[in-house]
Amino acid sequence: MASVTEEMWINLPEHIVVHIFSYLPFHQRCKCAQVCRSWLECFNQPFLWKTFTFQFYTEIDKRYLNLLKQHGHHMRAVKIILDQHEKVNRENACQVLEILTKTENQKVSSLSVEFNGENPLFYGGLEFIQSLKTFFNSDATNAGLLTTVDLGGLWVDLTQELLDVLSSNHPNLQTLNIQNRSLICKIHPDCLVRLVGRCTNLTHLSLFYCSLSDEVLDALSDESRKPIQHLSIKCRRQEKYVKTLSPDAWTGLVKKSPNLKVTLIFDHNCLLQKVSSILCPEIPVSELRLETFTMLFDEINMAASYYKHTLERLVLQTRGSKELEEALINIATRCQKLRSLLVYCVLSKEVVENILSLCPTLKENNNYILKWTKDPEPWIVGVEAGD
Repeated sequence: MASVTEEMWINLPEHIVVHIFSYLPFHQRCKCAQVCRSWLECFNQPFLWKTFTFQFYTEIDKRYLNLLKQHGHHMRAVKIILDQHEKVNRENACQVLEILTKTENQKVSSLSVEFNGENPLFYGGLEFIQSLKTFFNSDATNAGLLTTVDLGGLWVDLTQELLDVLSSNHPNLQTLNIQNRSLICKIHPDCLVRLVGRCTNLTHLSLFYCSLSDEVLDALSDESRKPIQHLSIKCRRQEKYVKTLSPDAWTGLVKKSPNLKVTLIFDHNCLLQKVSSILCPEIPVSELRLETFTMLFDEINMAASYYKHTLERLVLQTRGSKELEEALINIATRCQKLRSLLVYCVLSKEVVENILSLCPTLKENNNYILKWTKDPEPWIVGVEAGD
């Protein structure tokens, strides 16, 4: 005889079981599907397959491909995560793209590819570029549905041809991330001008500074397109060889997109003297990440002056100094919208307490790293020295 608890589970309406399944990791959902025929039917409900993450770490993960053949036409948001060091994982990930391309009534609107391992020696990733081109191409079923493409985790050299295929066949694109870990960016500003001209609904764009130009900002300012909402721009050593964007181009873009928020990232390869030339008061910077591992204080004072009405998040990878502490007090005093402050170097206890008193929301939201003793890494957001 079934217990009261068993009876309760058996008699649960199907839509309730499906809702519960939606909170479970995929491997647990698979176990639940083996309980009874009713739960197996819930497991196969289209709702549970709209968002799916493929994970390829070992050869056994090839089993995901059989599920794709059965449920691929239900999928709307697809994420592919893999350890790219092993050939079998790369082959399986590319198979996902190829199967989706051939799936009848395929309606994927969001695609993300993320590498989690280390690239093999001399690895170029050409098989991923080719598989993506095929998937993006107009010959594929139901082309034009993509609204979100995230290639930030794909650590290969993206090509202009790939972006041209994407923009030509998916004009409804709204979010695009091409800010990956490839050492050299091969995307010329002319390619971005074409992409922006074709994808007039694009509102979120992440890329490298060398792919931008005044012409790209002018294209984003065109009256026929939607205002852009967020630009994430990463600056590296390549910026040594490119022209700095003009204040007039930024002014025109802000006029077209008054709610624009810009994330500016400077990594350790970026020349320090280039930082101050790229920082510009006309840019509505909401997040500034100075991850240069060099002495920084003039640049922080510039940010306090230029972005006092817009800056919400500041990340610093730098070396401690008295000038740095003074600059941070300046930031905390002037930037009233500051909600997150991550400083990866040791400060004096007095300065830390002063900053937290000037910006009480940092402590209220536990959204800061401010240390006065050198704790073992990793430093955790919201945990003070001595905690």
